[in-house]
Amino acid sequence: MEKCSILGGVKPFVSLVALGAALVPILSVRPVPVVEPLPAPAHAPATVAPVPPPPVVVGWATTLPALRIFNTHTGATCSVHLYAADGDVDELAAAEIDRIATERDAAPRPLDRRVLRLIVKAAAHFDAAVVNLVSTYRDSARSGSRHRSGEAVDFSMPGVSAVKLAAHLRENARVGVGVYTNRRTQFVHLDVREQSYHWVDASPPGRVWRETRLPDRTAPARDAAYRMEQDLPGGAGTR
Repeated sequence: MEKCSILGGVKPFVSLVALGAALVPILSVRPVPVVEPLPAPAHAPATVAPVPPPPVVVGWATTLPALRIFNTHTGATCSVHLYAADGDVDELAAAEIDRIATERDAAPRPLDRRVLRLIVKAAAHFDAAVVNLVSTYRDSARSGSRHRSGEAVDFSMPGVSAVKLAAHLRENARVGVGVYTNRRTQFVHLDVREQSYHWVDASPPGRVWRETRLPDRTAPARDAAYRMEQDLPGGAGTR
């Protein structure tokens, strides 16, 4: 009987080892995870622009009639509504008053807005349709005069005596009110200041006499209680 060769007897074993070695890298590879497709995004709702609030409208501002401003020296005139519909000063209208108030051949300068508010308040009180400007900016005024800073206006209203107009203006807080009573003047000085001061002057045009102070014992309490709403036309401060 033939004896089996040792080498020949291990061939099947070597072949199995080689096959196993070849399969190791294949079997050791990690399975590739299956990636599920992302769901289609839902349609985002359309962006709606916010609706702006309706504009504020106050009744007294819309019913206040236009006021005609007349410069007695230059003849310039305009008709304006000082207040916008929301009750605030309309700066375009105020600038138009500045232009009318300008002296001949001078550049417009802004008048104090509180002075303008008080003039409109007085016009509404007397149902006056016209304001005659006698003097606004006056660079030649004495040192310290509020005419040099645009905080003072001399004016009159047709059909309203200077005495009555001055009496009404003195009811305001933090104002200076002078009434010029000479038959050739008949106008009122109005300025804004921290402590009220009132006077009367009977000087004729071109002359300066001593002013006579008008005492007002209630002025300090009125000045201390001042609120800006008090400058609005009658009753408007309660809006």
